[in-house]
Amino acid sequence: MAPSKDNLSESFSVLTQRQLDKFIREYNIPLDFNLVPFSKFLIRVLRYFRVHLCQVNPFGISRISHFEISCRALNQRPDLDVFRYFYEFITAGDWYTFAHRKGVPSPSGDERSSLKNWKDNFFWLDGQCLPVEMVWRFKDQTMSFDLGDDFVFEKTLAKSLIENQSPIRPLPEHLLLWGRVCFS
Repeated sequence: MAPSKDNLSESFSVLTQRQLDKFIREYNIPLDFNLVPFSKFLIRVLRYFRVHLCQVNPFGISRISHFEISCRALNQRPDLDVFRYFYEFITAGDWYTFAHRKGVPSPSGDERSSLKNWKDNFFWLDGQCLPVEMVWRFKDQTMSFDLGDDFVFEKTLAKSLIENQSPIRPLPEHLLLWGRVCFS
């Protein structure tokens, strides 16, 4: 039986060089594979919510990336407090994700409602592209990231994002480069 996502931090896969070579051939992995470092904003969001990248479902990651690109398209820096105004951190089964806050207008238009076939894709990560300090979230940790009455955020940026909604869709690599979300 496969281990649950609760203990992935303790699960290891060890391949012999021969098994690795076979895997590389079977899945046509380019030998000149380049790392794609993650944006500082993505890392900042994950650190704030004390969750590891591997624990956030693809919808959550796409919301973070879309928010960042939308801010940069408006020639603004992505702001964690504005992100928190729009999204709440929730559990989604064994995963964590970011859901639109109830009663708050959405900063994005249409959004995919299915992750069909996403498990057929590989996400290649190397320790060099993630900071050492990234922590693993356990189910017994508090999920209290509520916005208090004294919560302050940049309302001008939030208004601009609402007025300039764009749909969350897979983004072409050149747009990620242009938006300074990836650098490879």
